[in-house]
Amino acid sequence: MHTLIAGAGGPLGRELVDRFLRLDWRVTALAYSIKKFTGWIHPRLTLRAGNVTRPYQIEGLCQGVDVVLSCIGITRMGNHQMTHHEVDYLGNLNLLREAERAGVRKFAFVTPVGAERGAQRGIPLLDAKYQFKNELRRSSLEWLIFRSGAFYPDLAEWGRMAGSGPLAIIGPGTHYSTPIDVGELATLMANDLPEHRNEVIEYGGPENLSWNDIGQIFREQLGRPTRVRHIPIGLCRTLLPLIKPFSHAYHAQGQLILFMFTHDLPTPHRG
Repeated sequence: MHTLIAGAGGPLGRELVDRFLRLDWRVTALAYSIKKFTGWIHPRLTLRAGNVTRPYQIEGLCQGVDVVLSCIGITRMGNHQMTHHEVDYLGNLNLLREAERAGVRKFAFVTPVGAERGAQRGIPLLDAKYQFKNELRRSSLEWLIFRSGAFYPDLAEWGRMAGSGPLAIIGPGTHYSTPIDVGELATLMANDLPEHRNEVIEYGGPENLSWNDIGQIFREQLGRPTRVRHIPIGLCRTLLPLIKPFSHAYHAQGQLILFMFTHDLPTPHRG
């Protein structure tokens, strides 16, 4: 089998490339920049660079591919020039259309849990993921939608604040999710991909954790008391619009963070 992994330069994409090579599949890895692939060498691995928001850069990419697995999306905070609509929705849509033209059998897509609720509240990342999910389900291909809890490395970035100052928690900190190890998620997805079609499959780690639980884990790891500062939800909602004129990217990221702190987002305990 031959799979195209789009977004292969990210944490999950890298793990997926490794898992499918272990399963003796042929793999084409696609990233925005070839620099993402430094040191990658394998006889069954093809490396490609391209911007999925520009269809001419991915023309012919899916020829000979059986399955496309897309991890494409803007996930890191930064002053990106492109928007979630351009990358997470239109970029994935361009890749889907290319897959349809090439006769790909199955298209799988990764999205955070809670995309439907986030779309209703106008969260740019979740709205873009939700819109593409609907396009995928209407396509002519077999489809799979993988939904997961937060990744441990992303939580660790937030937790690093505990090492240098107060740990900021929006609201009471009682809302919870089911974070998962990225490598474990890749293993589960690689095992499920050949066996399932036209399904939504959810993944979570071994336990539900509230933000207060996660904060306590950080304090235990540091081995010393760490102040926790609970920021009022109303204050965040008031200040967030003030960011938008200066940075759409940071405003969108702020909306996502506020959503995550104020909603329960559980997934099945599989990883």
